[in-house]
Amino acid sequence: MKIALVHKKYTTHGGTERYMVGLSNFLVQNGHQVHVFTGSWNEKVADDRITFHKVPCWGKHLGIDKYIFARSVYKKVQKYNFDIVQTFSRVGFGDVIRIGGGCHENYVQRLMGSIDDSLYKLKKRLEYKLSFDDYFTRYYEAKDFKPNNYKKIVAVSQMVKDEVIAKYQVPAEDIIVNHNGVNIKKFHPENQTEYRLKIRKEHGLDKDDLVLLFVGTGFRRKGLEYILKAMTKINGVKLLVVGKGKINRFKRKARELNILSNVIFAGPVSNVEAYYAAGDIFVFPSIYDPCANVSLEAMASGLPLITTQTNGASGIINHGENGFILDNSENVEQLISYIKRLTDQDLRAGMSKAAREKMLDYTKEANHQKMLEVYRQIANKQRSESRIEIK
Repeated sequence: MKIALVHKKYTTHGGTERYMVGLSNFLVQNGHQVHVFTGSWNEKVADDRITFHKVPCWGKHLGIDKYIFARSVYKKVQKYNFDIVQTFSRVGFGDVIRIGGGCHENYVQRLMGSIDDSLYKLKKRLEYKLSFDDYFTRYYEAKDFKPNNYKKIVAVSQMVKDEVIAKYQVPAEDIIVNHNGVNIKKFHPENQTEYRLKIRKEHGLDKDDLVLLFVGTGFRRKGLEYILKAMTKINGVKLLVVGKGKINRFKRKARELNILSNVIFAGPVSNVEAYYAAGDIFVFPSIYDPCANVSLEAMASGLPLITTQTNGASGIINHGENGFILDNSENVEQLISYIKRLTDQDLRAGMSKAAREKMLDYTKEANHQKMLEVYRQIANKQRSESRIEIK
C-alpha cells in the first residue's frame, strides 16, 4: 500500500512522535510505500526507504503553528493518490485519525480541577481563553470528528473512545481501541539481574528497601504531590522519582512534609528500563493521561501498578490482580491503602507476575499489526468495486 503519515514532527522525542517513527519503520519493513508529511524530521531515526515531504509549520510563538501546518499539509496531501492517509489528530482530516492526546476539553477541565489556588486557576483559565493555540487545538480537534472527515478513528484507550463519543457524538462503531504497545524485550523483569543493585547503590538505596517508583515528565499533572502526601502515613518505604519536572519545588514540598530523606530525585535518564528494575511498586496517580506509556513499561517490567481512572492505561489493569485503580488522583487515603497492601511480599510477587503476563498481549508488534489491518479494511472497501484485494 501507498501510505501517508501526517504529523508536525518526526522524532523520538514525545510519545506520538516515537509512535509515528516506530509505525513508519514497521510499514516499510513490511513492504509498504511510506510518505511522511511533517514540519521537521530527525534524519538519524529516519529509514532511507521513507519519502519525506517538508510542510510549513511556523508561528509557534504566535500560537498559530497548528493552523499553518493543518492548512498546508491538507493541500500537499491532495496532490498525491494514497491508499491510506493517517493523521495523528488535530489537523482536521485523514482516512485514519489516531487520537493519542485524548479530548482537549477533558484535559483542561481535569487540570483546572487540580488547582487549589483560585487566583492561579483564574489566571490559567484566562490564558486558555485568550490563546490562539488553544483555539486552534479545539477547532481542529472538532473538525477531525465531523462526518466525512475520517473513515476510522483509532483511540489509544477505552477512556479516550468514551470521551470522543460523549463530546462529539461519534458512532461507537467508527472508533477502534488500539492501546499503545510496549517493547517487551527491552522492558523485562530479567533486567533486575543486571540493574537492580547497580541503580539502588547509585542512588543510596539499600537492597532490602521497599522502593516506590514514579516516572514522568510534568510532575504536577502526573500526581507526584499525592504520592508525597501518602508517604507521610507509610513507614519504611522510599520513593525514587525519575523524569523531568520542577524538582526544586517538589523537594521543598517533601521537606515541608518531613519526608525528604526518603525521596530521591534522579532527574531525566536515558536508561529508564534500569530504573524499573530498581523499583518494587510503580505509583502513577495521574490527573489525566490518555494512555501513559510508562504504565505499560512498568507492567512489562514486572511492577504492580497503582494509577487512576483518568489514566487510559487503567483499562488494561485487572483491579486487584496486576494493579490497583484509584477513583481519582486526590484520593490519598485510597492510595495509602493500596501501597500498604503491596508491602506484602507474596501479594506483590503474584501481582508482578500477573502484570508481566498481561503485557504480553500489548506488544508494539501487535499494535502495529492491528493498525495495518485497519488500513487494509479501509483500502479494500475503497477498491471493492474493482475487486482488488490489498495484501
